[in-house]
Amino acid sequence: MHSKPEIGRRGFIGSCAALATCTVLAPSSSNASPLHQTSDTTVNSNLIASAAEQEKISINPTTIPALTSFQESISGFISGSAVSTVKTLVKYPLDTATVRLQMPNTQYTLQNLPKLFSGSFDGIVAPLLSNIPAGAVFFAVKDATKSALKNSHTGLPQWALTSAAVAMALPPYWLIRNPSEVVKTRIQVRAEGYYEGMSTIDAFQLALAQADGNSTKAGISELYQGYSENVLYGFPADIIKFVVYDYLSGGKGKSSVSPGEGAVYGALSTGVAQLVTTPLDVLRNRIMAVSKEEQDRDVKLSYVDRLAKIAKEEGVGELFAGTTPRVAKAMLSGAIQFATYEETKQKIGQFFIKK
Repeated sequence: MHSKPEIGRRGFIGSCAALATCTVLAPSSSNASPLHQTSDTTVNSNLIASAAEQEKISINPTTIPALTSFQESISGFISGSAVSTVKTLVKYPLDTATVRLQMPNTQYTLQNLPKLFSGSFDGIVAPLLSNIPAGAVFFAVKDATKSALKNSHTGLPQWALTSAAVAMALPPYWLIRNPSEVVKTRIQVRAEGYYEGMSTIDAFQLALAQADGNSTKAGISELYQGYSENVLYGFPADIIKFVVYDYLSGGKGKSSVSPGEGAVYGALSTGVAQLVTTPLDVLRNRIMAVSKEEQDRDVKLSYVDRLAKIAKEEGVGELFAGTTPRVAKAMLSGAIQFATYEETKQKIGQFFIKK
């Protein structure tokens, strides 16, 4: 049940001023008839009620007008930063377990949980440093694009607006995040040369040393190993997640979705998206886990051919390796993402309106 909002300071002062004015202008009580007294009382009550109603309208989140594309971009940037920080810290151990279970001939199993989660926070510095700006840029671009398309009256359905916005946001997102994702993945699976407790700086130096050649181009190429696979994975994963979320929330957006509702809808939508796209996640993590030189043997294979190769040589089940911790991570991550996102967006939206 919603509690009645109190009359704010401005509303109260305005009401008092109106009451004082009416008192001065009205006839004195000794000379006024009962009819005049009743009329004055009614006028004053109406003024107070009007001021209270105006104050109520000004703070009711459901009456917040649409923000501009620029304001949506700023709002999304700040919200994305908050989301990425919380998500990375909370979900990292489950992410480590997922990646380890997805590797070919892995030594890790769900039956040996202590070993599976040993050193589960190794490599977290790299994604923390990159995921915050990457997440901020993603939501800034997504929200600005979606707002611009809505304001242009294209007539596109909600799912099409979401798809277009996500498609625009993913390339710059992975442009920022990919180098840290490569280093993180190799530390998590203890790839050749990487060890438990390895510093982020040492991991980046090793990745650059593994590049085929000493040129800057070779080093960049090594750090962007799996970039196209990350974008190809991210597009369906994010599309499904945001479309399902919009469906569950009724497309109400930040004005009506509470953090609690956002957490529930976010957990369900992210869990569904991550379950469906698990084969794409397996492929991208395997590509990032080894150096570019080792990947050259499969360079002629297409994206689909690589997925088919895993299914043929290792069994279809390997395409869904790590599903249990992955879905658990996804639901936890989704709950945090949308609860934090909706709460932050509401606060920032109200800030812009007050300005």
